[in-house]
Amino acid sequence: MTIQLTRDEARWLAVIAQGLDRRPRGKPNDARVLDTIRKIVCVQLDTISVVARSHETVLFSRLGAFDPKSVWRLFEQKHLTEYWVHAAAIVPVDSIPYFRKQMHAYGSPEHDIGRWLIENREHVDRVFEAIEARGPVMSRDFERDGDRPDPWTWYGGKIEKQALDLLWTAGDLSIVGRKGFQRQYDRADRWLPEPVRLHQVEEEARIDWLIRTGLSALGITTTQWIRDYFRAGAKSNIPLADTPSTLDRLVEAGEAVRVEVKGWGNGPVWLDAALLPRLEELRAGRGRPTLTTVLSPFDSLVWHRERLHTLFGMEYLIEVYTPEPKRVYGYYSLPILHRGRMIGRVDLHYNRKAKLLTIRTLHLEPRERPTPANAAAVASAIRDYLAFLGGGEIVIARTNPDVFAPLLADALLSEPKDN
Repeated sequence: MTIQLTRDEARWLAVIAQGLDRRPRGKPNDARVLDTIRKIVCVQLDTISVVARSHETVLFSRLGAFDPKSVWRLFEQKHLTEYWVHAAAIVPVDSIPYFRKQMHAYGSPEHDIGRWLIENREHVDRVFEAIEARGPVMSRDFERDGDRPDPWTWYGGKIEKQALDLLWTAGDLSIVGRKGFQRQYDRADRWLPEPVRLHQVEEEARIDWLIRTGLSALGITTTQWIRDYFRAGAKSNIPLADTPSTLDRLVEAGEAVRVEVKGWGNGPVWLDAALLPRLEELRAGRGRPTLTTVLSPFDSLVWHRERLHTLFGMEYLIEVYTPEPKRVYGYYSLPILHRGRMIGRVDLHYNRKAKLLTIRTLHLEPRERPTPANAAAVASAIRDYLAFLGGGEIVIARTNPDVFAPLLADALLSEPKDN
């Protein structure tokens, strides 16, 4: 059986699957932070922090103002760690067995990483000796050999920093937390809980788990989208040949449904069967997304740009690496999600010392009108985000269209409403 979906229904179901339809009531605690990460499986990390770290924004978007220290407490309790799941990402510790095949491949003498570890045994031994003597270590615990190299040398001239990163990639070390956003490493065979260390996963079970959890996180998927959800660099953790057959096996088991979406073309599309009750609600006029929030450029709802365009009609490019004169939307523009659709993007900068949030530029999507209702929604989302960042004042530098600026200014001055 193939279910017919409208574009709106497909979009709403994707938003619901990602936990971005509405926020749970009550103050977020550590357990809710962990549940949120489990729901979306992985939270991509990034070093840019012109407003907040990306992982903090991802969790804020779903939870509201939470305590960012929750994440590191969950590391201390061995609930969370990091690995190359979707780029470098925060993941539940019990997901690690499903990425051991990848670790073993990296550590193999046939791989560049494995060969490096063999050829640089002296530095590898030094890392393990330091861990034995001190416990978990960071790259700053090691001295640089010689002068600092050019800025593009990612390991900063510290061979031990390179060894730490490659030993983690090969699964010999685990990331057990961060201090000042610098990774802390410990021996995986010592730090990982025993059930995780002993859990051996056969290849079919590994692929099955990746596709089940990916489908649950995405809600609606193609083979391309689900393979992208679990990738390191350009290489997916899910073999292309196994993806359609595994999804079809989930259909036979009643865990997935084949769907066709009006206007999407002829490629196969699958829906998580757990969303069928929500689809019934949507068709009865209930349960549509109500949340308005800003999203990190690395949020799992938007990180696959073709999926973002298919679902939301949004052409999105982060312009961090675009020369300033050529930027259209700004250095670090955050998509604005409103009631299950993308209505714009905003380039923000937060000065924590001055407690000043600057809207450097805000662009409404071409199909969105500069109405008081849209201004009120965006103002609510930005006020909400500012409260999470630490509070303060808001300055509007520019909007597109220009007439949206006074509407937004008036909305920001009005009484806040619940989001």
